[in-house]
Amino acid sequence: GRGFVNEIDYYAEANNTEQFSAAMRARGLDAVISPRVVRELSGSNVLVTEWIDGTRLDVSASPDVPRLCGVALNAYLTMLLDTGVLHCDPHPGNLLRTRDGKLCILDWGMTLRVPPKLQLSILEFIAHINTNNLDAVPNDFVNLGFTPPDQLERVRNSGITDGLSFMLRQLSEGGGAKKVQQRVKAEFIERYGDVSDEELRARARADMIQRMEAQLEKEGVDVRGVSNVMEEMSRRNKELFQLPTWVLYTVRAFSTLEGLGLSVDENYAILKECFPYLARRLLTDESPRARKALQEMVSSKNGGGLDLDKLIEMSEGFSSYTVSTKRVVGATSFVRNDNALPIGDVAPPQLSHFLI
Repeated sequence: GRGFVNEIDYYAEANNTEQFSAAMRARGLDAVISPRVVRELSGSNVLVTEWIDGTRLDVSASPDVPRLCGVALNAYLTMLLDTGVLHCDPHPGNLLRTRDGKLCILDWGMTLRVPPKLQLSILEFIAHINTNNLDAVPNDFVNLGFTPPDQLERVRNSGITDGLSFMLRQLSEGGGAKKVQQRVKAEFIERYGDVSDEELRARARADMIQRMEAQLEKEGVDVRGVSNVMEEMSRRNKELFQLPTWVLYTVRAFSTLEGLGLSVDENYAILKECFPYLARRLLTDESPRARKALQEMVSSKNGGGLDLDKLIEMSEGFSSYTVSTKRVVGATSFVRNDNALPIGDVAPPQLSHFLI
């Protein structure tokens, strides 16, 4: 209801439109804009902006569409994790390629405020997933609003992180839902045998129920008295998890961006494409929580100190992010840049400070 009311508040939409352009300019994101608001013609009942001469990104035949998909992703990550004002209506009709090769985002009536504390919680969650630190994920769930604080211990013992790890591993390989389904099927065949699809589903279901029964027994439940194990687990999970409003809007936004990426590259992996921005975000934030998240990202998974390969990867990510967001003409690649400069040539002062 609040989102609908905000969509017809033209003063708020005008402010959102102007503030976005100002925020992107201040951060050097020259490749993305919003329409200029014509204040003298706007009021409480009407909003007038300049006409944007461009083409919908999803139907444009320009060779730089892949680059603009990367620009769009960086812009939305910046909104989510930096400016704290997320555009919540990124359907393809609101994303235009302008004649001069920039990305223009239209329709700023529906936005989501993302407070700094939540931004840092998201960064910490990403760092823990990236380093496979699954023991820290239950605390992340609490900080992100998924889990009530009084249910933390139950979540720790629920085994949910195993399923999360499996899901993220599939998503990180890219290709969207279609290829995720193919990979999951291949993994199930390896696990349960080369049988018919019907038998494969039956074996996977039986395995899942067995795992659920083991979890219920671990929680002290006599499964012999449970008539439907799946219903019981569903009921108990509702006590452990909730879906915060910010997740719904964020998933909607990034699902649209993934669809655009897949339209030009069937193997597009949105999680991998996020890495350059995340490198930049962590390398330029001096807050203690961000410093700790950066330290976890570049530390060896076995606790053996600094992982130089990961550090170089982050520096290259920083470089490719900087190039992709400032370059307008002559680029046809996604955000990632295999020809990034050596670490010493691109490392920001924060990286040198971190190394010291």
